[in-house]
Amino acid sequence: MFGIGIFIILTWLSDGLARARGNPKLAMAERMTRQGLYLYALDNLDTMISKGMADADVYAYRGNILTMRGQYYYAVQDFEEGLPSLRLQGRDGEAYAYAKFILGDCDPSDLDILRHFGTLPKPANVRMLSTLVEIARYCDDPISAFQFQNDLATEFPQAVKTHLATADLALDQGDLETAWRSMFNAQLFYQYVGARDVFGRLALVEGRYEDAYYQLDYINSQRVSDRSMILYGLAMLLSGNASDWVYRLERPKWRANENPHLLYLRLWGLEQVGDQETFLEEKEWYDMVCDPECTQRVQRNLSLELQAPLPFTF
Repeated sequence: MFGIGIFIILTWLSDGLARARGNPKLAMAERMTRQGLYLYALDNLDTMISKGMADADVYAYRGNILTMRGQYYYAVQDFEEGLPSLRLQGRDGEAYAYAKFILGDCDPSDLDILRHFGTLPKPANVRMLSTLVEIARYCDDPISAFQFQNDLATEFPQAVKTHLATADLALDQGDLETAWRSMFNAQLFYQYVGARDVFGRLALVEGRYEDAYYQLDYINSQRVSDRSMILYGLAMLLSGNASDWVYRLERPKWRANENPHLLYLRLWGLEQVGDQETFLEEKEWYDMVCDPECTQRVQRNLSLELQAPLPFTF
């Protein structure tokens, strides 16, 4: 695969090519992003692009911000413009791999190569390995999921995400006992708010929908991953809070999100509240970005999270 994988290997072997000279406007955009000012950061980068001042670094970082905002189609376009950038050896490359996965690319090689040859610090391997487990789970590849989880357990046996991945894979197999034991182990070393996602999923699998809703309600005040929001949506819809779910998705962070799982859950919410006009409008957009094969994948993954048939289909 030509992508970032080949590029990372070549640059890693090139005896440390110097990074591009500092770009103060790009540095300002990064500072804005750290402060949560994503739209201001994007405006700053757009100005550079419109004035012909953008290089590969600008496009790579713009793709990263768009990935954070869930605008995956535009993000991938920017990443492809930014392929020569050394930034793709770090967090921007990680975001590129994730954006492609959301759009249906199930090849984990870019992220796996980045894990071995990129410039990220070793602790970032915990995050990347847990992402690889997520990719394998959602791409119906349980063998790879277990292989990546085994890498996590071997390299980082005490990491919280190691135990969370074990619990998720146990739930995928219907093994509640192992899942609960893994969640106990996850709490031995650190308290990590992300553990509430898996506790919420446990409640969903056990049919305790109100408990799942309250377990995941921390998301109301947090910037979270798409997968966290997917679990939250399932909990809200199954506990009878469809109108609240549709309202939450109107917030700026989620209104522009192109993850087909969240688009599907939005349609489910609109169907429950009886807003047929908006449902038909949103369904037309959904059909443009998610074909029947994509829809089958979405339905399979949502059923996987619930370990039960999906109540809403079309």
